[in-house]
Amino acid sequence: MGKWIFSKKNFTYHKKQQSKYVEAKLFILRYLPNSMPKILLTGGAGFIGSHLLDFLAESKDNQIAVIDNFYKGSIKNVNHHLKNRNVSIIKGDIRNFSTLKKIGNVDEIYHLAAQSNVMGSLKDPDYSFSSNIIGTYNVLKYAESCNAKKVLFSSSREVYGNPMHLPVDENHPLNPLNLYGSTKAAGEMLCKSFAQSKNMDIRIVRITNTYGTRDIGRVIPIFFAKAAKNQDFEIFGGNQILDFIWVRDVVEGIKIVSGSGKYKKETVNLGSGKGILINDLAKLIIKLTNSKSRIIRRFSRSFEVSSYIASSNKINLRATPISKGLMLLHRELQKSG
Repeated sequence: MGKWIFSKKNFTYHKKQQSKYVEAKLFILRYLPNSMPKILLTGGAGFIGSHLLDFLAESKDNQIAVIDNFYKGSIKNVNHHLKNRNVSIIKGDIRNFSTLKKIGNVDEIYHLAAQSNVMGSLKDPDYSFSSNIIGTYNVLKYAESCNAKKVLFSSSREVYGNPMHLPVDENHPLNPLNLYGSTKAAGEMLCKSFAQSKNMDIRIVRITNTYGTRDIGRVIPIFFAKAAKNQDFEIFGGNQILDFIWVRDVVEGIKIVSGSGKYKKETVNLGSGKGILINDLAKLIIKLTNSKSRIIRRFSRSFEVSSYIASSNKINLRATPISKGLMLLHRELQKSG
């Protein structure tokens, strides 16, 4: 099968028989009868991807292949699925088209694999470009080659840049402010090109700032980590007003968009529809955690969007209020230690 399957060499704490088990399941995935739905989830070991996997794996009728290069995703996020006979975990990179071809034919694709934040694109622009643009092209080409019935592409509110008005609906012009937003906008253009020229059902969700368990390196997990150690919060600006959405609400939105025929070839915003000042967000977390952390204000950064609140006339998503979502996250973080 090659090195892109989980192996003892790659993850030394896995038993040898587990490696064989995963490899065997991949073989089963490729040769299941046509009556069994076959799903490919790219980036399935990442933050949002692993939560989506939890939902998809609830159905015993789904046979799921997860591909992730573990650049940012973690085996811990999918560890509870390793013994699930309907889930195959593949260590591979969507930038390599031959890796995708080895998976065989699938019916549906959820494409979440990406360099997924602004700071990451600044630190490694080459990876951001190759993963978000070349990788997306490979996934679309693969979808065409196996006649996939449906593709869902995970985009970002970063494609809008600094909006001309609030709230922002799907008809707002795209004007990305940074490399990450630009690569996501390019990915959207590729999706629309394939949808039009190849008559493929490709759906796009533009996701706002997401928070929840398994997230790392973004503002809310950084704030919680600092609060636990009574360390000062360093805030760049602080007057930015942004829309934050609980990760399980994002999964619910993806479920709605992927599950209804009315969203065929559509683009849909996924957000809470509410905004909060970053400075107020910091105060809320300090209060919630009873932390002694202080807020240190710095100058705002030119590559960060100053405001965004999502709006959509295409989906009625009942999002969790951020005060409740942060409380839920705090409880889960306390349980996990």
